[in-house]
Amino acid sequence: MLLEQLVEKAAQGPEYDWDSYYRWLFSKYAGREVTDFKFWQCEKCLTVNVVFLPARYCKCRGCQILFLM
Repeated sequence: MLLEQLVEKAAQGPEYDWDSYYRWLFSKYAGREVTDFKFWQCEKCLTVNVVFLPARYCKCRGCQILFLM
């Protein structure tokens, strides 16, 4: 019974549309319409950062080093 419920739950779509939520949240923070975003990890300090595309470069939140995209 539990296995059947898990299989049925896995077949359903996600309850929340996380892409739309993050697009709205990042648009609010950026002060402009954000159509695409990407998460990346700094090679030096291993901090996870977010960049709003179409950016050519971005700055790490942890070590403040600029990276080319």
